[in-house]
Formats: sequence, structure tokens, C-alpha cells
Amino acid sequence: MLNRRSFLTATLGATMAAGLAPLAFGGPKAAFSFRAGAGKAEITFSAMAWPVDGFSSQHDPLAIRVLLLEFSGIRYAIVVVELTSLSEEIIGDMKTMIAQTAGVAADNTLICASHTFSAPHVFPTAHLPPDTDKAQNQALHHHLNAALANALSRALRNLQPARIGYRSGVSRVNINRDRQSEHGWWLGADDNGFADPFLGTIRIDTRQGKPLAALFNYAVQSSVTENSQSAAGGKAISADLAGATSRFVEEQMGDGMVALFLVGAAGDQAPLFQAMQTVVNTDGSVSLQSNNIDPYALLNLLAERLGYDVVQLLNRTATAKPHQWHLTRQTVTVPAVVFSPQNAARMPVKIFRFQPDGAIDVPITIMRLGDIVWIGLQPELSAITGAIIRQRSPFPATIISTMVEGSVKYMPDARSYDRLTYEARSSPFAQGAAEKVTDEILQTLRQLRAQGKGE
Repeated sequence: MLNRRSFLTATLGATMAAGLAPLAFGGPKAAFSFRAGAGKAEITFSAMAWPVDGFSSQHDPLAIRVLLLEFSGIRYAIVVVELTSLSEEIIGDMKTMIAQTAGVAADNTLICASHTFSAPHVFPTAHLPPDTDKAQNQALHHHLNAALANALSRALRNLQPARIGYRSGVSRVNINRDRQSEHGWWLGADDNGFADPFLGTIRIDTRQGKPLAALFNYAVQSSVTENSQSAAGGKAISADLAGATSRFVEEQMGDGMVALFLVGAAGDQAPLFQAMQTVVNTDGSVSLQSNNIDPYALLNLLAERLGYDVVQLLNRTATAKPHQWHLTRQTVTVPAVVFSPQNAARMPVKIFRFQPDGAIDVPITIMRLGDIVWIGLQPELSAITGAIIRQRSPFPATIISTMVEGSVKYMPDARSYDRLTYEARSSPFAQGAAEKVTDEILQTLRQLRAQGKGE
């Protein structure tokens, strides 16, 4: 029988600041205005009967964070929801609410999942797994909508003239999770594998210079507490690393600022420490075993380390009024392979045949904020892919995030297919898809840069 997740998816280093050059669109110069507002609200479970989607308790709150941005009268919204993933139905409902309440067009709204692994799934009402409690799933939908409405209301109340800035550095809280065994490549932790330490931050201030909001981008899956058991028994809901780090940053920065986590190219990036570890047994089967360490002690350790690095960058960031804003959406067609939850990877192998299955359209969103560029995709990229895009981007201030506007499993780099990794065998995309997407993104970025220079 399909598990529920499968069903749903059918240390600071050198820093760099990016200036916000006045790159206006062609034509008469306009009197640019920039406003921003941010809000946060918890997703409540108190009125629900436990267990909730396999969780018997809650350790820390899940939240929805909303950032409203208004450039010369046109509004944009960025929403981060502390769930594993988001269905098209949820995204559509949220965009409708944001359009009706805040006047933000659907195409100008970007909704992202934080990708915590310790959260209940909220399923599309028309596609429920056979063992799903329908009433409970509807209640989860209701609680999501209530939290969004609350966060959105706060963001609207806080909408005010603002300034924006960028700075990047490094943080060492991730590790490559693809590890070779005598039976083939599987999940684990490999110190010799590529782990991307890049940490990108965007700071948004009030006109008076007080912190209003921040976006921080890092390649790591929020799976510190995944599959761990609480002291009372059973799994506990947690926003995990993304949520704990966001809360740390918010507390340290003060003034009610809101910190939104954008998960980077983290398809093969695990937290440096996890409560549970994957073991490949002598017969090639796999199992989980506890590291016998308090999972929340590990979580707090990593969240404080990552959060400290974020705060240090934010405190060194100069902000200014942006003079250009641009949002583009495009679609890239890439080769596909046969994939379904039934054939998802379950153990390491040394022989595997990928079966071609036509092509898939991959949506790409690129938002330019002055000289800051944010690239958003649905599929989970390998860390090396994200690093290559940043290194070759004509914009020094470039961040790449995944789980944007939905999720479609992994899009690994070409070498992952040669190794027959978990990600490659759990992907609907064929070898070469990530490289094609990379080329298309870089071409668009070069066009955006040329357009700016010509104005």
C-alpha cells in the first residue's frame, strides 16, 4: 500500500553585498514607490482530535508567513507555509484569498512550502488516500485558510514605505545525503559529497531603518526530527529546521519582523545532524535507527547556528529603495521517465533501467528586485545545480529556491543518474533535465541583464 507522502506527491564566511542600481524600464522616468508589509500566524491544531495524519502530538508551532510587496502601485505576495508540500488545490485557494483580500493578482503571488518533514499532509479533497479521515482533512484545510487570513491581515496593516538590501555568506549546517554502499547508492551522510554552504539573505526595512521582514535562502531539507518518537510515544509535529531558524531570527531581530525561509537546491542536502539515521543492512535492505540523542536538542543546535549566521548577515546589510521590479514566468519542456509512487526507490541497486515517457513542462518563475534575482521552481534540484546557476548568473545577487508553486519530486543532476541514487530513481524527469533547465534559466538571466544595461 502506498504511504501517505508518496500518495501526495502522485560558521560565517566571506560576504557579498549587492547594490540596488537605478535600472528603470524604458520610457519616461516614473516616480517609483516601494512599500512592504509582513505578517505571521500559527496553524492551530488544538481543536482537532489526535492523531493527526500519523502525528500524536505537537512539539512546536507550524506557521504561515506572508510578505506583501508593492512597487509603483503593483502588488506582489510571497507566502511560506510550514508544510512538507502544497497541492494545486491549496495553492489555488490561497491565491484566490490573497487576490480578494489584498488585491494581488494570482500571477504575482508566489506560494512556497518550507518542506518540513514533521508536518501533517493536507490532501486535495478530490484525491484522498483510501485511509484518510475526510473530516480531519477538511479541518486541516480550514485551519490553513484561517492562518493565512490572519497573516495576510497583519501584512496589510503593516504595509508601509520600505527599503531592501541583500547580502550573502555561508553556513555549515548541511551535508550531502547520497552515500555509496556495497549494494549501491542510498541515503545517509557523506562528508566527501558536495554540500552547498551558500546562505543568501534579503533584508526589508521600514523607511526609518527598522527590520520589517527578511528572506533567507539555504539548501537543506528540514528533516532533523523526521520519524523520531516523542517521549510520550508517537511522532510530534514540528516546523523543524526551517521553522526553528525563522523563529530564532525573528526573536533576535525584534520589532515584530517576519523571517521567511526559502528552501534552496536541497534535493541531496540533509541537516548535518538528524535524530534518525538510515542504515543499509548486509542483505541490501534498509532500515532506520535512532542516534539516541534528543531530537530537539539537535534541532535547537542547528537552528541557532543557521539563525546566527542569518542574523549576522542581516545586521551587515545596507538597504535602499529599489528602482526596478520585474516578474517573469516561463515554461521549459524537458524529457520525462516513467515514475509513480509504486516504483519509488526503496533500497540501493546497481542495475536500473529508466524508461522514457515523453516530456514534462517545468514552470520557472524569476523575480528581479533591483539587482537581486530570485529563481523559483517546483522540483527539488541537486545542490550542485543551484551552485552552477549562481556561479554563472550575470547577477551577483542570485538565489534559487524550490518547492515554489507546488512540488514534483526531484530533478537531480546528470551524475546522480549514473550513480542510480535515491533521487534519480524517485524522479519523473530524465537525465539531462536539470542541465536543460539550467541553460534556459541562464539565458533568461542574460536577457534580463542586457535589458537593464540598455535602459
